[in-house]
Amino acid sequence: MTPREHISVAAPATVANLTVGFDCLGLALERPLERLDLRRTDTPGVTIAAVHGCDGLPLDPSRNVSGKAAQSVLQSLGANWGVELTIHKAVLPGSGIGSSAASAASAAFGVAALAGAELKPHELLPLALDGEQIASGARHADNVAPALFGGLCLCTPDGRIDHLPAPDWHLTVVHPQTVIKTAEARAVLPYHVPMKDALHQMAQLGHFVHCCHTGDATEAAFALQDVLAEPHRIPLQPHFKEVQAAAMNAGARAGGVSGSGPSSYWISFDNTTAKAIGQAISTVFLQQGLDHHVHVGRIAQRGAHILDTPA
Repeated sequence: MTPREHISVAAPATVANLTVGFDCLGLALERPLERLDLRRTDTPGVTIAAVHGCDGLPLDPSRNVSGKAAQSVLQSLGANWGVELTIHKAVLPGSGIGSSAASAASAAFGVAALAGAELKPHELLPLALDGEQIASGARHADNVAPALFGGLCLCTPDGRIDHLPAPDWHLTVVHPQTVIKTAEARAVLPYHVPMKDALHQMAQLGHFVHCCHTGDATEAAFALQDVLAEPHRIPLQPHFKEVQAAAMNAGARAGGVSGSGPSSYWISFDNTTAKAIGQAISTVFLQQGLDHHVHVGRIAQRGAHILDTPA
């Protein structure tokens, strides 16, 4: 790639866990997209010019997800120049659809693109995870990998990323305007689980992966069952039982909590049903007086990418 003086990039929101794959599965969404404007500077290091769309995020790059990921890429390249970031948050922190992952992915990809460096996926991922760790305190790749690379990703604890054939699904993602911190959602999980539950989960995950490779979208949706994490997190989710009933009555084939929540995701096989699911869930939240956003689309095959309109 050719080095640039300025560039605008975007990275997608993501759904992690996918019910059956706690801390190991994630997929990219067509929308919303997080935008980042980058400008090369003569002064080494990272500066953050502004953050739009979200109050309270630090401008200190060492404490900012985008800033930290950008620092890591510059250091890995041995750059004697710097970068100025303008962050446009479309995925809010604590939403359950990969806010920090979108920020980290867009920054890592963007700095590499600005430099004209063609970093390989296994080189770029750990640099983006440096940013993710600022927000979550951990280096889980189930959000970051699909935000970087797109599609449906299976992440192993040793850092390997397997790209699974994505089922032919339509997705409805609903984000109620509340916040659930990842640490809070992890605190309710048990340290030990019964053997029968572990066996059930392993079998369902294996079945899901098999169905992805055979192209059986219906069975892949049926495999989305969780007995390990989601049952403990449902009490944290706003009106989840009502939301679930509304989604299934509107035609959802499967679904559940997205990441740590409060967002939820629901699977169908056509756009009309996907929109109907969103409308049904909207009715639940409107009755409760809860603001929310609905996103309808497919699994995005493109992760972080350069926008056509430059900064």
